[in-house]
Amino acid sequence: MRVKKKLERIEALFIVAVLVTSVFALDMLTTGSTSVAASGASDDNTLFLREGWAIQTSDNVTENGEVISTLSFSPSGWYPTTAPTTILAALVRNGVYPDPYYGTNIESIPGYRAGWWGTSDMPAGSPFAVPWWFRTVFELPADYTGKNIWLHLHSINYKANVWLNGHLIADSSTIEGAYRLFKLDITDYALPGENNCLAFEIITPKDGMDLTITWVDWNPTPPDKAAGIWYDVKITTSDSVEMRHPHVITDLDLPSLDVAHLTISAELTNTSVGSVNGTLEGTIENVNNLIEGGTSEGGPGVIQFSKAFSLAPSETKLVTYTLDISNPRLWWPNNVGTQQLYDLKLDAKVDGVLSDTENVRFGVREISSWMNLFDSKKTRVFQVNGENIVIRGGGYMEDMMLQPSPERDEIEVKYAKLMNLNALRMEGIRGSDYLYDLCDKYGIMTQVGLCCCCSWEEWGSWTDHHADIAEWSWRDEIIRLRNHPCVFTWLYGSDFYPPSNIESRYISVLDTYDGTRPYQSSATDACSTIAGCTGYYMGPWPAVYAYEPPSWWYGKLEFNCECGPSGEQIAPIESMRKMMPESDLWPISDSWDIRLHSKFYPPMRRALNSRYGKPTGVEEYCVKSQVLQKEAVRAMFEAFARNRYKAAGVIFWQYNSAWPTLYWQLYDYYLRPNGAFYGAQQACEPLHVMYAYDDGSIYVLNSYYESFSNLTVSAKVYNFDMTEKYSNTAAIDVGPDSSNFVFTIPSIGGLTPVYFLKLELKNSLGELVSSNFYWLSTKGDTRANFTDLMDLPSVDLNVSATLENNAGEYTLHATLENPASDLAFFVNPSVIKGSQGLEVLPTYWSSNYFSMIPGENKEITATFSQEYLDGKDPYLKIEGWNVVTEEIALVPDTTPPTIENVTASSITNNSAIITWDTDEIADSLVKYGTLPGSYTDNKYDSAYVTSHSIGLTDLMENTTYYYVVKSTDPSNNSSESSEYSFKTLAEALPMMHVDNIEMSLIIQGAFTHAEATVTVVDNENAPVPSATVYGHWENATSDSDSGPTDGNGQVTLQSDTVKKAPSGTMFTFVVDDITKDGWIYDPNANVENSDSITVP
Repeated sequence: MRVKKKLERIEALFIVAVLVTSVFALDMLTTGSTSVAASGASDDNTLFLREGWAIQTSDNVTENGEVISTLSFSPSGWYPTTAPTTILAALVRNGVYPDPYYGTNIESIPGYRAGWWGTSDMPAGSPFAVPWWFRTVFELPADYTGKNIWLHLHSINYKANVWLNGHLIADSSTIEGAYRLFKLDITDYALPGENNCLAFEIITPKDGMDLTITWVDWNPTPPDKAAGIWYDVKITTSDSVEMRHPHVITDLDLPSLDVAHLTISAELTNTSVGSVNGTLEGTIENVNNLIEGGTSEGGPGVIQFSKAFSLAPSETKLVTYTLDISNPRLWWPNNVGTQQLYDLKLDAKVDGVLSDTENVRFGVREISSWMNLFDSKKTRVFQVNGENIVIRGGGYMEDMMLQPSPERDEIEVKYAKLMNLNALRMEGIRGSDYLYDLCDKYGIMTQVGLCCCCSWEEWGSWTDHHADIAEWSWRDEIIRLRNHPCVFTWLYGSDFYPPSNIESRYISVLDTYDGTRPYQSSATDACSTIAGCTGYYMGPWPAVYAYEPPSWWYGKLEFNCECGPSGEQIAPIESMRKMMPESDLWPISDSWDIRLHSKFYPPMRRALNSRYGKPTGVEEYCVKSQVLQKEAVRAMFEAFARNRYKAAGVIFWQYNSAWPTLYWQLYDYYLRPNGAFYGAQQACEPLHVMYAYDDGSIYVLNSYYESFSNLTVSAKVYNFDMTEKYSNTAAIDVGPDSSNFVFTIPSIGGLTPVYFLKLELKNSLGELVSSNFYWLSTKGDTRANFTDLMDLPSVDLNVSATLENNAGEYTLHATLENPASDLAFFVNPSVIKGSQGLEVLPTYWSSNYFSMIPGENKEITATFSQEYLDGKDPYLKIEGWNVVTEEIALVPDTTPPTIENVTASSITNNSAIITWDTDEIADSLVKYGTLPGSYTDNKYDSAYVTSHSIGLTDLMENTTYYYVVKSTDPSNNSSESSEYSFKTLAEALPMMHVDNIEMSLIIQGAFTHAEATVTVVDNENAPVPSATVYGHWENATSDSDSGPTDGNGQVTLQSDTVKKAPSGTMFTFVVDDITKDGWIYDPNANVENSDSITVP
């Protein structure tokens, strides 16, 4: 019922909007009457106009658009370019102006103005204050003949007169607004099968009140104010019925996730002079993007539907269809689930012939929020599919010259996933369609909204026309983005909420064209007239954007939309050398100053000097900055996660940078991660052990929506010379989505001024799942002094590495060991291009900027692409604060796996299990048949493992089968075994398995042992007596044991005794085998294979 009411409201308002055709940019713009009979259309009929463009200032052009847009015009002296492009980007590529990203070059470009001037007019004499011409010649396919032809424009900045083949298609009174989308009917003037000439006279945003893009104080404003074409110009066709704005609404009956209710709609327009009857046909298929790095698994199911429609001449209708999906595959954010996706194909057909088609990729998920009220505070808590989620993200920036790069977009979204983030804030509605596709794919939620500190918030200076442009821009972007499951909320204000007359217009757009997500009036805690309080918080300015010590963040009980200890983030030295001349690197120069903000860098620079010592050179500055960044950023993210849900979200300011800057970023412009990157990666891991700077407590943070039992937390405190001063271990169970106190580090006497804390979290099997290392000061956090770190002795690590090559995609496995008696601090591995070469970027590291205590071994992985090696051999470079630098040549793996221990077991009359081991991870293939050397069947498992198990089913009774096993490692090296055989049984035998392992402790004075009561049952869950259970003990003892089950199918087995077992000692029993004559043991059916118990 809720979906139906929502749909009726959307349909009614949508039709009203369609009737007011002069209001909205996405409405049809015609150049004359069009009458096209249905004659079929191509499924893929999009023509992208990316090549063959040229630009020129209107100062150098005397002809008008009627001439410029003809083939006879010669653009002599124009600047060749591709599109999309801004004016400045095209001129830089043509060598007219120097690279504005290097040194202080931007200051030499005409029209440049220092500081923030987003609401100011362009300077007098700026070459960008006049219109610029963009022109291209292209051939239209001949099969466009007889069809309606449409020109699509997405973000022309700021106004344009559009000409095609000597005809004015639309003028600047229509094409206005940097965030507008247009679909122009060019049928009457397009020439299918011939060359066509398209020309734009682009009127730049020279007026400070133009509603265009701004970067506020994040980087310099480009002199052209990003004038030009931001996104693709493209051409499509349709027949008599044209389709627009496909929309998929998904709704769940929360808390149940069993059924998804879908409402699918599209706007259909009859462009002919006669009435038409047709059908809107839809096909929904599961998306499988696993091979592309996604998590959507696909599947065989296909949903098809159709809905009849009739349209009078020139009539527009919103055609809707509702359906239910049982047991839907859900979209979840990064780290809490997979990102299952669906593809919808909509076909509008007239008399059975395709007239127009649209494709939509969507996900089934539901976003909601609630207000947590406490201590006179209000914190908004978001939910996905009914589950609370801590929002952890950063503020995303597009390139300063808006240079399109799908490759860079993918790297940047993959970085968010690698950092264990789940959100990006798009202040200013930033990003291409492809960027949002990537966020859908990788589970990165987006907070989409308007920008602060610019014309978008200068409502007092707006005219009615400004208000119209703002509303139409907002509407176009809502329609563009609403089908993306990654979009979790809208912000129609930033630093301030709009006045009620503007707010009501924004809300009307949201209710009309979306209605499925929460929205807020600003990113502050101010309460607007209509929407009320946001549940967000911003500030205090400027400290929250500059630097506060780790302990300070534990008092931030809020959802903060922009903050971070990031006021000065000096990049690693390799990036510093790319962004400025060597002479500008040291001492601090203008090339530094232009990349810093005077309000934000001083507090963080003071913190660097006081905590780590004032640097004496640029290399020292770069290294110390990474340490400070990791220390500060890790604490910020840990604090917000520990305090869930009084603290419900944090957006690090910012995520990336629009040009090479030295503040507000989790990695630099050259895609090189910094200390902040790895601080975020560590703090945001979904199952995490942490130290709280405010009270010295240890917590386990669980961001998964599942519980974990029998976890073990250990904490060790070391003096500067690595002598142990304190140790504690505790067992803990953690619930889903929880913050769990473990214990508090007590006051410890005899500590050195700088001391260290090592934390480890292990699962019930004793496997390490989280590790954390802190450097602390006896002066406390706010007055910490870590300058003694400069006195750490040098450490030479032992390093081994292997490299896998899978079709040019490399995976590096490295094992590092600290053989010294001293700490190896802030170890920084990298992959370089040849010996002493440049770093390979991007490289996706499992961990970096880590420290290793004496005797510690650490395994790390990294992935990178061969294309970034520039033809060089890869080397692993190891360096660090006090680590001896070394390089290791990485030779791709050419050795096939070794196969051994091939066994057929659990043989029945119609099944068997084939197992074997390999000396490296590899996939699993069994080829088998009933004749020697003839293998007519096979069974495959693509998972890379070292212990292989393949179940064969549907075998014939009493038959000998011959088989070989084959394993292929990730580098495509294969091994195949010799032939083996087994014979199926003549009749089925009963099967048994472990139903339960009950653990208990027996403590007698100073002596402790454990007992494991194992219950064995058959497939009907009936007890199996007289079965012999074999097993062994781990952790506290290492003995083996066995015994027969009693009439209840139970046997109790006892460990060896431990004398004076300390608190936290763990006993683990593992079942190895079960035997009984005439029975088959099925370990794959075991409810559990092992269990543990810990001494309290």
